[in-house]
Amino acid sequence: MLKSVARFAVRFNMDDLANTVVEPFSRRFQILTYHKVSPDTHPFFGPVDPVVFEQQMLFLKECYRVIPLSELVERSQRGDVPGRAVAITFDDGYRDNYEFAFPILKKYRLPATVFVATGAIGTGEMLWHDRIFDAFRFATADARDLSLQASLDKARSLYGEAREQWVQQVEQKLEPSFPPGYAAYMLSWDQIREMHAAGIEFGSHTITHPILSRIPHDEMLKELRESKQLLTDYLGNAIISFAYPNGKTPDYNDDVKAALKQCGYSYAVTTRPGFNRAFADPFELRRGQPWQKDIQLFRMSFFLQRRGLAH
Repeated sequence: MLKSVARFAVRFNMDDLANTVVEPFSRRFQILTYHKVSPDTHPFFGPVDPVVFEQQMLFLKECYRVIPLSELVERSQRGDVPGRAVAITFDDGYRDNYEFAFPILKKYRLPATVFVATGAIGTGEMLWHDRIFDAFRFATADARDLSLQASLDKARSLYGEAREQWVQQVEQKLEPSFPPGYAAYMLSWDQIREMHAAGIEFGSHTITHPILSRIPHDEMLKELRESKQLLTDYLGNAIISFAYPNGKTPDYNDDVKAALKQCGYSYAVTTRPGFNRAFADPFELRRGQPWQKDIQLFRMSFFLQRRGLAH
């Protein structure tokens, strides 16, 4: 059914229609969220293929106004959101953002923001959820008492040493055998500085990617302050943007938002889908994207989502 609607959209050019109905929606804007952009066929945490990503970026370039997130948030707070406004973001800080996404963004001169979990940058460490994903991906033992989702859920309820012990237990039970050349696949500081010099914005995604609403207040402040300071030191400019780890409604609360303000952040993004309106709470900005790989379905879903007709 959706493919039929998409073909209708292509025939009658829904993007032209979008241009004719800008005014009712001109105070709305969308923030797209990506994690990985890579040809890797990960069975549990699949990236967007670079070919698909380029098609999506070309569509945005031709049909919408892609604006740096910092500018878009600032304009939103003034009630000055331009028509067809969109921002592009990435979470975690994967190396493939540099290898595959960055060249495409440069090709089409599109701005973006990367939210980095600083504990995995330049340390050789992997984020805890990637260790769990890869333990299941490369498992050699049959641990029937473990499930991927239950393992992730338990890790999200823990922090610090308790979470590390749990991740180690998962790895020990599954006995993963990693392929030759396997290593941490996060951005380096040199790559981050190169991207930043080319106009890519960076924000904090904490140090170790904990669920902030579930950890002690002093640990939360440490995650917010130290990640912000490290990015500031390496990039030479103040860091004011933040992305909540996991980013669903239970993963942050008023205490977390107050701590962000206390630490000098100006806005924060969630992973709650939908569009944002002018004057929206800058510490509860919605993000998402149509996940269809087919570009025509993506175009149609994007159009409908933008108008609040799809989720």
